[in-house]
Amino acid sequence: MHLPRPTWQLSWPFAAVALVGGISFAAAPTSGGTVEPWVALALMAGVIVLLLLGLRRTHRSWLDSAPAYLFFIVFALARDASGGSASGLAPLVVLPILWLALTGTRRDLVVGAVLTAAAFTVPLLVVGAPTYPDTDWRRALLWTTIAALVAPVVHRLVRQLATETDRVARAAAEMDEIMRGASLTSIISTDVDGTIRSFSPGAELLLGRSASDVVGQATPAAFHDADEVRQAAAELGVEPGFDVFVALAGAPSRAWTYVRSDGARRHVRLAVTALHGATGEVTGYLGVAVDATATFEAEQALALAETQWRILVEHLPDTTVLLVDDEQRVLLVAGGGPMRQGLRDSEGRVLEEVSDADTMRVLGPLVEGALVGVSGTAEVTYTPSGELHEVFVTALPGAGNDRKAMILARDVSATRAREAALVRATERTERLIAGSPHGVLALDRSGRVVRANAAVAKLLRRSADRLVGSELPDLATVGEAHAVEHYFSRVLDAAGAAVEADLDVLDPSGEVVHVLLSGRLLSHDDPGDDLVLVNVLDMSERRRYEASLAHLAHHDALTGLPNRRAFDEALQRHVGLCQRYGQRGALLLLDLDHFKQVNDTVGHAAGDDLLVGVAAVLRDGLRASDTVARLGGDEFAILLPEADRSEADVVAAAVVARIRDHASGLEGARRRVTASVGVVTFAAAAEHDLDPLALADLVMYDAKEAGRNQSAALAEGGEHQPLSGARLEWQARIEDALAHDGFELHLQPIVELATGEVTAAEVLLRMRLDGEIVPPLHFLPVAERVGLMPEIDAWVVRHSVEMLARLRRSRPDLRLEVNLSGHSIGRPDVEDTIRQSLERHGVDPGALILEVTETAAVADLVAAREFAERMSALGCKFALDDFGAGFGSFSYLKHLLFDYVKIDGQFISHCHESDIDRTILRSIVGIARDLGKQTVAEFVSDERILQVVRVEGVDFAQGYLPGAPMPEDRFVALLATQHA
Repeated sequence: MHLPRPTWQLSWPFAAVALVGGISFAAAPTSGGTVEPWVALALMAGVIVLLLLGLRRTHRSWLDSAPAYLFFIVFALARDASGGSASGLAPLVVLPILWLALTGTRRDLVVGAVLTAAAFTVPLLVVGAPTYPDTDWRRALLWTTIAALVAPVVHRLVRQLATETDRVARAAAEMDEIMRGASLTSIISTDVDGTIRSFSPGAELLLGRSASDVVGQATPAAFHDADEVRQAAAELGVEPGFDVFVALAGAPSRAWTYVRSDGARRHVRLAVTALHGATGEVTGYLGVAVDATATFEAEQALALAETQWRILVEHLPDTTVLLVDDEQRVLLVAGGGPMRQGLRDSEGRVLEEVSDADTMRVLGPLVEGALVGVSGTAEVTYTPSGELHEVFVTALPGAGNDRKAMILARDVSATRAREAALVRATERTERLIAGSPHGVLALDRSGRVVRANAAVAKLLRRSADRLVGSELPDLATVGEAHAVEHYFSRVLDAAGAAVEADLDVLDPSGEVVHVLLSGRLLSHDDPGDDLVLVNVLDMSERRRYEASLAHLAHHDALTGLPNRRAFDEALQRHVGLCQRYGQRGALLLLDLDHFKQVNDTVGHAAGDDLLVGVAAVLRDGLRASDTVARLGGDEFAILLPEADRSEADVVAAAVVARIRDHASGLEGARRRVTASVGVVTFAAAAEHDLDPLALADLVMYDAKEAGRNQSAALAEGGEHQPLSGARLEWQARIEDALAHDGFELHLQPIVELATGEVTAAEVLLRMRLDGEIVPPLHFLPVAERVGLMPEIDAWVVRHSVEMLARLRRSRPDLRLEVNLSGHSIGRPDVEDTIRQSLERHGVDPGALILEVTETAAVADLVAAREFAERMSALGCKFALDDFGAGFGSFSYLKHLLFDYVKIDGQFISHCHESDIDRTILRSIVGIARDLGKQTVAEFVSDERILQVVRVEGVDFAQGYLPGAPMPEDRFVALLATQHA
């Protein structure tokens, strides 16, 4: 412990006493020489200088004691100069003695006692009496005794006081540092009543309250959670409030919740200690609280994590978890794996007791390795169930020497089975690819071929070895290399989805092969292992077939001429040009006279040959700018885009002559074939405001009725020929019948031969004119020629569906057949009428059979097929009427959708007499049956015909024997009689 060093506060009393002594010395007369007083004053100045130098230093040195030592000399000189013993300055000797007692060391005290004795005894011995009488030794002895005995006591007391003061200061400093440094610790003291006496900085930080706001004004209960205080009070049996903390004084720390001034809550551990006074009485209480919020939250998170871990472990599928200690004793069994079932009661037992010997031979070394920090994996067979388990053993961290190992046993039986199946599947796939009849290429992500099977090598006419290493764009034609690159990029971007493309590739000979590529990216974990699998199909034949279909869609299959669709498109284009630039050009419509006799007498093959020859005659006799088309059957049309009336008449006359000359050179009935031609200029058609093709058809019939083998032209200027005028009158009657429901529907029964019952009927159209029934032969040809057939068909559909709804109320299984003309096939308005009528009357679409003639369907094969697909999707059935009447080939059956084949009457009416007709009938029925279709025989007029068609396997019969066409009421009566 360091003694107090001289300070201004300690020095100034000594300086004051020395000043008083100096004044006394100066005021008293001197008894010595004149030098001695000045020496004393000079030395006094030295004392002051030494004292000032000592005060400026920051640590102890000889300067702390030197002023006292020098003051002894000043004292002796001043006393001697002022009269010795009689001077009265003797008490000043206490100043250096006391100074050394307060600030000096023990050695300084010894030196001070010696100097005290010297200050009194040296003058007594040297100067002597009378200045220093002998009695002065008593004074010397007294002050020397004080310096030797009393000064050490004072020195010791000062030392003790300094030590205690230093200890208290250090304690205070340490407490202050603790109070200031314990920012996460709240230290609060209270009096015995609970009023806060001190509030540490940590408490301010923790509670967000200022000490000035709580000291002397509140109790700790003010910032405790009130519910916790009440619960603790109930637990301790005291009143809620400060008594709770009094009761807990001296008890172990307890968790509490502090409520900050901002409402935030902090979790703390609080220990309460009673403070005692000197006599042992309680003077207050000290509460030390440590912020445990982070610990509390960590414990909560740990508890949640442990709960989640346990839930996760308990629900691990196909996995069993075991914890074992360093003695291989099972501490925990968890998980959802099958192994757990056999180990459910194994906790607390040694692993060897619950495992068989084979398992322990594998598992034991793994556990021992894990306990020293080496993880391991192996596969074992769990004997009770026979499953294969993959076992992973690893160490778990523990405290000190507490070593544990975790065993994860995952049932991999299914995985290994899948892997084995995958290997087998891969091998099978390899064999399938190698033996696939379709071409297969495997490429890397850069597009380089890494594998090619034999089929693709054959398709591309290269060896598989030559294909491997080549790039996909190298196989394409020059113009499609970029397309192949784009296709491959699409495959990569599709992320596993199949991407198709039609492309052209070259074989080594330069021949183009049309192929369909279907590629898919097979991704792996390592993109470098990705493969693109491309199936390569030879589409050359399909391309040729599609090109043939496209040609067939716009060309007649028999003659190769443009068909009705293509001619209508050309006609509409020309009409549009006429509307924009003025009327010009002419239209010729021709029909072969006596053509039906060719089919009936010589056969359909001869008829087809004749049609082909006529087509060649027409095509060869026209200019390249003219268009000749076969509209259907034996009807042809010629568009002369730049001809006037006179030029059109010349062409028509030439056509008539060339056809006559061509037919005259043929054998048999073909020699009588001629042509009737109707000629209409677009100027004349514009004057009549009618469809040019319909007008040409009307005029053509003028030529026929005038004797055939000639042409007739529509006059310009608004004049009508008599026959054409009559047909135009029929047009007006048809339009009136459409507007005022002037038509009637009759029904002809259709008998199911297997049961003999009427199960269907064909709807036949009639016109009522001036109270008379007009058959369709009188008005339908005109309607077809003036373009009114779609409107008539729509009228028939609307009224037929309405009638069908009425009839099916009594006969739910009844079906009706409704004829559609070729002009209505593919017409959106007719299709809409069919849909709307079925919906309006709630009729099952399957009860409506749409009947289309073979010649009408084949006239526009593509339109007929598309129309049939849409109506079949709606649910309607289809019947192909007059089958065999138009062509001698069965090839069209594969292009048309239908449910019923209605065999043309020419093969039925004489089948009981003609072996040829019967053979044809048998072949039609056989083909229909093989295609899954049903057949209807028309023109069944007597029992012998009925017997033949039944024997040949026809499904239904229609004709005058089953029943003639009749009104609805008579048909209803027939049905009632049938079921009477």
